[in-house]
Amino acid sequence: MGFYPHSLGLEHLKRKSNWETELKICSDSVAPNLNDFPTTRFYGSKRRQLQWLASELKHLKGITALDAFGGTGAVSFLLNRLGWRVTYNDIFEFNVVSARAIFGENEKLISQSELSDFLGRIRPFDGFITQTFPDLYFTNDENRWLDGAMIQLQNLDAQRKNVLLYLIFQACLKKRPFNLFHRANLHLRSSQVPVKFGNRTTWNKTFGEHIYTSYADLCKLDRSELNAVSINDPTCAKEISGGFDLIYVDPPYFKKSKAKTDTYLQRYHFLEGLARYSEWNSLIDFSSPIKSMKFPYRNEIVRKTSLISDLERLVSQHANSSFILSYVSDEDPTEEELYSFFKKNFDKVRLSRRSFNKVLSNKKSFELLLIGR
Repeated sequence: MGFYPHSLGLEHLKRKSNWETELKICSDSVAPNLNDFPTTRFYGSKRRQLQWLASELKHLKGITALDAFGGTGAVSFLLNRLGWRVTYNDIFEFNVVSARAIFGENEKLISQSELSDFLGRIRPFDGFITQTFPDLYFTNDENRWLDGAMIQLQNLDAQRKNVLLYLIFQACLKKRPFNLFHRANLHLRSSQVPVKFGNRTTWNKTFGEHIYTSYADLCKLDRSELNAVSINDPTCAKEISGGFDLIYVDPPYFKKSKAKTDTYLQRYHFLEGLARYSEWNSLIDFSSPIKSMKFPYRNEIVRKTSLISDLERLVSQHANSSFILSYVSDEDPTEEELYSFFKKNFDKVRLSRRSFNKVLSNKKSFELLLIGR
């Protein structure tokens, strides 16, 4: 394999300290049995990195692995395919619901006729969503449809409910400009202003159309090749005790250019509300212009100043584990700070970098993978 040309910042660090690492270019060729993981519009999903991550992680030895910030479940899926006994963890209910839908057994995945029957029984009405979120994220008719769908879900068993909620989450993401809920942005769907992210055809498809597409995508996953994935109830990563051979962490990224970064709760509070529908009313901060949820929320990491200390706590709780961190260059903490943290805490450190272009930006950045043993 070749090597990346070092950036100016890394060359400067190499002159200042002993930079014991390899900077690799990894092949983007399709790895077997990794491209069937469901697609998603979720911010920060590692689905596109799976082949690169596989090339880095396949050499690690052990039995048990914790995916501490599980998100979409893409890395849990990868580790499982690599033979690890995986525990998925995430702080958010909607992510845990999605993981249970994705990693559920084949016989518990709803059939297409059951899906059609569910969609056919939905009767739109003016419920909690319609009354609470008018003119914010979806049209009034779409809000009424969501209210009807949530009522129909309440009568189903847990796994069918998880699958259908997962499909609704994916539909909601596809219908949102920027695929997020940190701003209203509903006006973009009806305005004549050219858009750089997303398109009006996708936004204006019905929930049902998007649900069928996501269902077909989910059905492509070959569960026969998956071992059972253990899924924690929603838990903050730093509250999990040790006992794993490998810990993978993909924490929130904090933008160096901004004093404040939108939290995952701000980005996805609407999906979290759908996942906690019966409690939603008590969770909302009604003074918020976007009707987000109250802070703090389940010890979510929301400050860049505390990220290193939170990582220190995780490392100390899992002192006998290999430790893997995903991050990006040009953000806080810096690449140099993260590398120094790993050198301080581990005997062997490896840094791998992969170039990528950020959405709506011409600036080239690097995805980072730090491995400490």
